[in-house]
Amino acid sequence: MADDVLIYSLSEHQQLIFECLDVVSPARVVEIGSEAAGMTRLLAEWAAAHDAVFTTVEPFPIAEVRAMAETSSSFELVEGLSPAALSEVEPADVYLVDGDHNHWTVLHELRAIYADGRAPLTILHDVGWPCARRDQYYSVDALPPEAVLPHSHTRGRMPGSPDLVDHGFGGAGEFAVACEEGGPLNGVLTAVEDFLAEHGGLAYAHVPAVFGLGVVWSEDAPYASVLQAVLAPWHENRLLERLEENRVRLYARVLEMQDRLTRADAASNLVLLRYAERVAELEAANASLRLERGQLRAALDSATVLGDTGGR
Repeated sequence: MADDVLIYSLSEHQQLIFECLDVVSPARVVEIGSEAAGMTRLLAEWAAAHDAVFTTVEPFPIAEVRAMAETSSSFELVEGLSPAALSEVEPADVYLVDGDHNHWTVLHELRAIYADGRAPLTILHDVGWPCARRDQYYSVDALPPEAVLPHSHTRGRMPGSPDLVDHGFGGAGEFAVACEEGGPLNGVLTAVEDFLAEHGGLAYAHVPAVFGLGVVWSEDAPYASVLQAVLAPWHENRLLERLEENRVRLYARVLEMQDRLTRADAASNLVLLRYAERVAELEAANASLRLERGQLRAALDSATVLGDTGGR
């Protein structure tokens, strides 16, 4: 399947993320969205090794995450939807945002994270294609109506195409995507830009790889200059950007070929089905002919017997 060749997890950025954590030396880290817990495991291990408290905000945690929360003194689990669930979380020094990838959710998460004059480090995933300029919704019903753009649960996205396509990168019913790309109030990167425009004194670095990593921090933070030096080689790196573009286009090609194969299999199955139906029809016709021939033979035999009797 195409998913087997897709690199998509936030954990792919782990080396850079942990470099940032080492610079900040946080006492408390909050992760929004754990999904399959790939990055959650790594962060829990880091927190335990650095005497920090790690909290995951996740509405539907897997069993492993629940078990981690029950057995670790440095790991906390808050079950709920972000951004509302953030009100139940003690303010942290570092946030990792990888929850619902749409403008409304990300904008309100950032507003909650930086409320009351706080200035933590925030690391966001999916600031690149396909969610940069197009909303994705895991739970449409959980959002206010004004936050949801016209969307589809079945159609997918292709790089370079502003419109959705029948195959492409979609949610297969697990999530919905906005029908159109671009425009106001649409996409994760748009939400980040809108927040930065309304909140001064913040710096931003953009790592254009594995669906994009965004980093927000206060320009006045004691670690600001060191953090900027760590991120500078990765920020808007043109080579990374070209590699990412090539990667997603190749993946889109895999999806296209997979779709063609699926349709070819369906066509082959239809031919086989029609062939089987035709064979069944012919077998039924042959059976009917055999029955009629048997009945005719019986009638002829009966007539012969009667004729012989009449002759005697």
